[in-house]
Amino acid sequence: MNAMTSEATRVAAARPAPSPDLTADEMVAAAEAMIPLLRERAADVDADRRISADTYRRLGDAGFFHMLKPKKYGGLELSEHEHARVAMNLARGCTSTAWVFSILSSDNTAILAFPEEVQDEIWGPDTFATLAGNTNMNPKAVAKRVPGGYRLTGQWGFCSGSDFSEWLIFNAPAGDDGEGHMFVLPHSDAETIDDWYPTGMRGTGSRTMSVTDVFVPEHRVQLAKDTVHKLKERRALHPTFDTMWATWPSNGRFPFASCAVGAAWGAAEHFAETVGTSTRVANALGGAVRLSESDYVASEFAQAQGDTEMARLLIEKRSLQASERARARVESTEAEVARDLRDNALSTRTALRSVQQIFSLVGARAGNASHPVSRAKRDVEMISHHVTLNWRQGAVRYLSAVS
Repeated sequence: MNAMTSEATRVAAARPAPSPDLTADEMVAAAEAMIPLLRERAADVDADRRISADTYRRLGDAGFFHMLKPKKYGGLELSEHEHARVAMNLARGCTSTAWVFSILSSDNTAILAFPEEVQDEIWGPDTFATLAGNTNMNPKAVAKRVPGGYRLTGQWGFCSGSDFSEWLIFNAPAGDDGEGHMFVLPHSDAETIDDWYPTGMRGTGSRTMSVTDVFVPEHRVQLAKDTVHKLKERRALHPTFDTMWATWPSNGRFPFASCAVGAAWGAAEHFAETVGTSTRVANALGGAVRLSESDYVASEFAQAQGDTEMARLLIEKRSLQASERARARVESTEAEVARDLRDNALSTRTALRSVQQIFSLVGARAGNASHPVSRAKRDVEMISHHVTLNWRQGAVRYLSAVS
């Protein structure tokens, strides 16, 4: 595996924060307006295995990375509902771009679990600063206690968005009992290993990050199991930010399912836009039929598009309910959290079935890796394997919560 330097892809952030007056509707409209550009760039994203620096800058300038950030640091303090809607619309154009947005904006929550000193350190000098990494504990990592902090060594895979983040977060065992601890460190303290060669979601930059004997000060380290408790403690720092009352990380996975549904939505749009000029060879003698005139195609497409629409409405409903609970400062019950996890997985499962159905209607053309429907299918298949969207786990937890 080759090491690579991502400094060349990092976007200078010396620019003013987005207007604090941006509304939720304006953010959704901005995402919709980006769809044509993202579609145009999607093939390059797939080939390059990363989104472009220009696309990343446009996401920042639009205010997307400020949606789930406190006003103190230039944030918009919007809800998970709006966040999910933006992710879904961006995914209509490019699923990888939507995923990078989802990760780098929702991981603001992880920063908010740390003391104000850390929040000031990250966002004080740069309101556009983002955090990537992997919060699953690597049992092979080593965190050695030293005066004032720890010296950290280890590797963490699947660090989506790390091509552009200024900061990283990792989970490693520390202390006599080896419990997981969260470590926050500058991106410059880590090395990127260029090992991201997946079949789908190729542009997310979910590469492995390697850290060797790096000092992490005490104030940027805390017990992983204390994350939710610490988030509740920090609510007083940002009393107007409703999303601080959301259930982390369960509800925060709405944008992941939204990316899958948005990709299926985009595939359906592409098929509808091109089916009128598409034909398929009907027999060995070369007879052809127009796809738009086929009853079978019409029936299958209507089913796939309808299923995608149902998945979209389900995510919008659940994310709205979760946001309304946060706005009312009401803690989600275990049954509500389990239901949200179930429905995120269900929406993803439905999106996968839909995009596979559309793929089958395209015919041999879809075998081309650059075909938009082929790319969408591979992307949704990849998303469906994410641990937070596992259908069986979600179903078991839901039954346990309601029985």
